[in-house]
Amino acid sequence: MLLEQLVLLLACVVVATQAKCVIDSSVTGSERQKQETILQILDPIMGQRSEQLMDQKGNTYNFVVCEDVDKTHRNVSIIQTDTAERKFVLGYNNKTLASRNRDWLMVTFLGGDKFEQACNKTMMQSHILFICDHHQNKVEIHTLNDYQQTLSCALMFIVRHSCVCAVSKEGLGAGAIFFILILVAFGAYFTFGFFYLRLVRGAKGVEQIPNRVFWFKIGNMLADGCGAVFRCDRYCGGGSATSSYGGYSPIDERLAQDLQDTDRDTSLLSP
Repeated sequence: MLLEQLVLLLACVVVATQAKCVIDSSVTGSERQKQETILQILDPIMGQRSEQLMDQKGNTYNFVVCEDVDKTHRNVSIIQTDTAERKFVLGYNNKTLASRNRDWLMVTFLGGDKFEQACNKTMMQSHILFICDHHQNKVEIHTLNDYQQTLSCALMFIVRHSCVCAVSKEGLGAGAIFFILILVAFGAYFTFGFFYLRLVRGAKGVEQIPNRVFWFKIGNMLADGCGAVFRCDRYCGGGSATSSYGGYSPIDERLAQDLQDTDRDTSLLSP
């Protein structure tokens, strides 16, 4: 009786072990821990089965997230069946690689069946690219159209799911946070200033604007700043004096010059 319980316990442990992707033994150390952490993102959809997929050549694919695709193929999460009903293992879930970026996660299954003729008869491998989709809660596998034949010795599939959106752990940048703080500060400044002037000082109309004299002059100050930058000949003293009617000069300067010329002509004509 005790022996039967131990056998049953070991069987349960084996089944539990099968229902999980295992990082390939070639990956060790901190990199292995990193990839195991990436795989934990798929825990919400672990064991979910996709509907059978058929490609343009008539091949069908069955995929289960990190679980055995059927009872006859152990440690196999994705399998291909060709038009002759032959089955090909596209990699094992106990030989897994994992990588991630902001909005996607890729799982690679290594050590599949050997190619019969192509790719120097190397072992098949498959890449499952999980892409963030906030509106997708069902596992549906799709083939990637590789028109440039960059993956001639590997098969790539795409799965869109909302669970991968949790991969994006990056928050707002420093510039965005600073900009938000500035907006909040301005909002608080105008809000509290408005209520203080209205309720405490009894201000009405435009008088309720805090420091309204400064804000009414800010346009002129900006104009003066632009003039100082882009009209340096006038503000910096770097330009040469212009003669009467010799080019552009302000109206008040031209009127003063006209008065001087008039006085000079009058003195010359006087007896």
